[in-house]
Amino acid sequence: GEDFIARALSSLSQQMALANASGGGGADDKSCSLHKEMEAHAKSLVDDDTPKIDSAVKSYMSLVAARSVVASEIDVLSANVKSLDEQVKLNSMDMKSALTCARKLLNCINTTVIPKRNNTEEEKEESDDVSSDEERQKMTDATTTIVWNRMVENKDVKPSKVLGRKSLLVAWSYIEERFRRGIESNKEYADVPSRNVDTFLLSYSIEILPAIAPPQGIEKDSWIVFYTEFGKLLIKACQNDESKQEDDGDDEDDSKLLWADDKGVKELQRRQERRARRAEGLTQSNKDQYVVEKVAESSLNTSDTM
Repeated sequence: GEDFIARALSSLSQQMALANASGGGGADDKSCSLHKEMEAHAKSLVDDDTPKIDSAVKSYMSLVAARSVVASEIDVLSANVKSLDEQVKLNSMDMKSALTCARKLLNCINTTVIPKRNNTEEEKEESDDVSSDEERQKMTDATTTIVWNRMVENKDVKPSKVLGRKSLLVAWSYIEERFRRGIESNKEYADVPSRNVDTFLLSYSIEILPAIAPPQGIEKDSWIVFYTEFGKLLIKACQNDESKQEDDGDDEDDSKLLWADDKGVKELQRRQERRARRAEGLTQSNKDQYVVEKVAESSLNTSDTM
């Protein structure tokens, strides 16, 4: 743990020490303080950022599979899935298919090296006025990148086993770009929309961000919906962290089923209690949703198949 982090940070701290050396007499103190801050951040990524990626992917797999248990498509689905076509595809994915997709997702997570920032990004940053908060964010992202990449390159330590959502958020755009390339490399799906891909992602070569083909036996459109919703739930969970959002009554947030410290137990209980209070007026769709959540709750406790 700590030795690994110390080794991972040594190269960056040396670079920063050299950069700060040109700043005059207080440079050594600044460098020492910065190194300690980076080391604390790296340690917190491993020790404090829970649940881990592995756990969240298993919870998501169980949630997706639980939806297929219920025939109804009403009041069952994530608010993140807008089109009816996407709803049908997510609702029809059984446990075997969800497991296949989850394994592909984890494989890409654990093999994606976050690339060195390209010239376009660096020029943009240099041209903008950078606040102290932005500078701190840049430092924490750089620290996260070093810890992540050392784990990927080490191969003995999988990022998904050790890191959580804060680290995954830094890597996610690159992971999603590899999936997108895997789909668009297939001529049959050449017309798949780019989904507002940032131009800086397109600037990376196929050697730096190699394409990841869709899982065998899974319809490509279903695969797109699977990983896209996972990404949206990741971003939502991180936004909740930033806003310190509390539970607000009727709002159902599927990100809490994946990324809450209790692995969604409180969120499921809150939903079930609310439905119990209006039990007399249950419609069929409410009953279907209750079944989904009971299956999901059961699956969360048994999804150790990966």
